[in-house]
Amino acid sequence: MTGRKGKYTTISIPRELYERVERIIEDTGFRSPTEYIVYLTRQAVTAIEADRRLIYSLPYMVSSGEEET
Repeated sequence: MTGRKGKYTTISIPRELYERVERIIEDTGFRSPTEYIVYLTRQAVTAIEADRRLIYSLPYMVSSGEEET
């Protein structure tokens, strides 16, 4: 096999989070939690690409021992 990669990949999230997203998107026009999560991820990536400082402003990105600048 040539190691060909497909157009999509799978990302696992906690079932509880998936179910919360299901409730959030009821009557919104989104067809599935996956569709909504992809939408949110695209929005976040676009914002981060526009301003790389955004990624470093997220609290979980600061590892212990590092100081924020």
